[in-house]
Amino acid sequence: MRKLLFSTILLFVFAVICQAAKRPKIVKITVEPKEAAIYINNTLAGYGYAEFTRPKKKNEVIIIRCECNEYKSILTKFYGEDKRNSISFALQQDGFYRASAASGIVNKYFTIDLDSIYYQIDGDKVDVSRAWKLLHQILLNYFDEIATTDIYGGYLQTPWQYKTFSLSEKQIRNRVTIRDISTSKRVAFQIKISSEIAGTMAARHGEFTEVDRIPKELEPLIEELQTRIGKVSSL
Repeated sequence: MRKLLFSTILLFVFAVICQAAKRPKIVKITVEPKEAAIYINNTLAGYGYAEFTRPKKKNEVIIIRCECNEYKSILTKFYGEDKRNSISFALQQDGFYRASAASGIVNKYFTIDLDSIYYQIDGDKVDVSRAWKLLHQILLNYFDEIATTDIYGGYLQTPWQYKTFSLSEKQIRNRVTIRDISTSKRVAFQIKISSEIAGTMAARHGEFTEVDRIPKELEPLIEELQTRIGKVSSL
């Protein structure tokens, strides 16, 4: 009777062990920042934390991708022969976001009503040469040259200025376009600061898209254009 009981217990323990061996082993993933999205084989598995079943075969591969706004993404592989039960990642902040600032004024025209000291009106003729000269002085503090300037046509544009960032694959380009919309009743300029971004490969093909950020060194330019020749108008 004791032998039978002992044998039964051994069989039960053996069955439990076998059953445990059959259970899938879970691998845990943690990522900082906790807002980072974790993708397992291109399927969203969680934010900051996720789990996946360990591959049964040694040569089986799990693709792990971690992404978060303003951080560099991570793409890695987990093989079935990997014995780790947990993996941790710390995403590195993208250098583009450290060296640029958000701006709600880029990529659209804003209007500046000129200060009266920078223009003269004689009948229907408006002379804005003083404002034009000041604009050139301001822009040449930030750009190496002016690409197009036509005081009589009322048009000015800088060339694209390109900038890359450390610890980032992004590249940004910026330029300024100014239109003279002055009349004898209202003397004003329309100004647009264009800001576009592309990844390293896309930039080589000129595939830039608009972005609502600007390099930090161009932030003072916005203030100068808004205040030195006049005041911003909502119209």
